[in-house]
Amino acid sequence: MFVSMRIKTLCLLLLVVLLAACSNDTSSTGDGDEAVPDEAAAPTLCPLTGVETTTDISRPALAVKVDNAPPARPQAGVDGADLVYEELGEGGLTRFLSIFHCNDAESVGPVRSARNVDPDILEEFGQVLLGYSGANSQVLAKIAGSSFIGDLKHGSNGDAYIRASDRKAPYNLMTSTQKLRSAATGDADGPPKTALKFNADVLNPPAPATPAEGAPATDAAPVGNSVSFSYSNANTVKYTYDAASKSYLRFNGEVAHKLANGKQVSAVNVVVQKVKIVPGTIRDASGSLTQDTTVVGSGEVTVLRGGTSVTGTWNRPSLTANTTFTDSSGEIIEFAPGTTFIHLVSQERAVTVQ
Repeated sequence: MFVSMRIKTLCLLLLVVLLAACSNDTSSTGDGDEAVPDEAAAPTLCPLTGVETTTDISRPALAVKVDNAPPARPQAGVDGADLVYEELGEGGLTRFLSIFHCNDAESVGPVRSARNVDPDILEEFGQVLLGYSGANSQVLAKIAGSSFIGDLKHGSNGDAYIRASDRKAPYNLMTSTQKLRSAATGDADGPPKTALKFNADVLNPPAPATPAEGAPATDAAPVGNSVSFSYSNANTVKYTYDAASKSYLRFNGEVAHKLANGKQVSAVNVVVQKVKIVPGTIRDASGSLTQDTTVVGSGEVTVLRGGTSVTGTWNRPSLTANTTFTDSSGEIIEFAPGTTFIHLVSQERAVTVQ
């Protein structure tokens, strides 16, 4: 019996030695050095959204001019853009400059003409493609003279556009990001430059502070559940925060702004950038004076994300510089990862946040 127990003990010791040897073999490089485990590759983030992506971010951004006049609705593809600017046009109406980079859209439109401010907006992003229906001679000359814009206007790139049979002209010119990119001839290359900073933590604002005994109740986080502003007396925009999707839903006045796919227009970040807007000297096809919008300089800005708002200052010292957004203490305002709508609103217009 003693011999049997001794044999069992020896077998157990041998098993321990073998296990240790196997462990050493798997953690050794064979030359006595310990193996270093491979570090997980850092995720690729889209420059204009801060969202993880598998898209080749070295490709250029693509901007498409989309009409926002009531007869142009419901639009298509706006919900696929990474970044959208809304700018004032003639008669108090607006148009979208929808910028696609990591995201794509099978249908975008209705595509309308470019305005004088469009090249000024786009120059800060570096090399970029621009799809639009046309423009007057001054704007065409400005775009043609730009070294940073790949011109994809309708007419010169006819295969990239179609006239939709279910829409009335001139609100029936449609395209897609794939068609426009296929029409590009290498005029633009490289990812967009941007000064936008993203931080997912802004979607989780701090809870209201507990007041000291006898002190009045105060909120630690600023209010930002809704914002309303106007481009003209007849054109008011409103956003309300939807906690379920952590995004802001858009309304034209009190009417939900729906797209052709039935979705309501929404944005994770809403920016109201107050700028100088004056009547310009260029007339559109109907003879109306277009608006001159200044996007270089500085002014007041309101940023909403995660149900909170921040009021601060926008600054862009030159056309080639990126626009920065800072709070009252001079710190960069952080955005939530996702789509951003930037509204270029006259500095004379009021902004109401609740």
